[in-house]
Amino acid sequence: MRFSLFLPLLILLAAPVQSAPAAAPRPAAAPADWSTRLAVTPQGGIVMGNPAAPVKLVEFGSLTCPHCRHFHETGLPVIKGKWLAAGRVSYEYRPFSLNGIDLMAGLLLQCQAAPQAWAFVNRVYARQDELIQPFTTISEAERTRIQGLPTDQQGPAMAIAGKLPEFAAAAGIPRARYDACLAAKPGMDRLMAIRADAVQTHKLQGTPSFLINGQMQADVFDWAALEPLLTAAIAKTAPTRRTK
Repeated sequence: MRFSLFLPLLILLAAPVQSAPAAAPRPAAAPADWSTRLAVTPQGGIVMGNPAAPVKLVEFGSLTCPHCRHFHETGLPVIKGKWLAAGRVSYEYRPFSLNGIDLMAGLLLQCQAAPQAWAFVNRVYARQDELIQPFTTISEAERTRIQGLPTDQQGPAMAIAGKLPEFAAAAGIPRARYDACLAAKPGMDRLMAIRADAVQTHKLQGTPSFLINGQMQADVFDWAALEPLLTAAIAKTAPTRRTK
């Protein structure tokens, strides 16, 4: 999805006992399926898989982008089953804010542990229309009223008008938790940093966009275009067999 580089104004936030000597600890066994490992990254993304995977895939995805939803439904399952589960690829989702809905919903990711945050991403893409549709029916009078509020109040007020608290509640986020998430400044800072890094450093032109081992894949916005590039990157990391 192509986008404007400028966000709309209304979006902007007890006793010891003797025991036998302890045995030397054993190294932790690698998961049988690396796709079950989830963690939050310092950048504010959600990473899935082997942290030492030789190929690291990063997606800049918008929660409201239909092309991102399509990749989530078609490409990501292939990646998980074919390479990620085996530990050859790691995948990180970084929420990119195209608009105010993305920004407010993205804050709900930033204040949750990785499993809950990823569950919310899955729910959004499964019910994307339910997230977006209430925002499309906000009256012009209400939009005008919200635009007259102080800047830091506009995004949360628009989210209420767009029934984001109800969507969050259905996803298991109670209102008190929702309010705390939207008010948390570190979450807003991370979302803005993700956006700035994508646009300024990686020259992002649309969503979804992808980094393979830190390199932006130019003009690649879907699984059909990404698959051969990812396959080639993985092939380069395959161990070579010795010949006799």
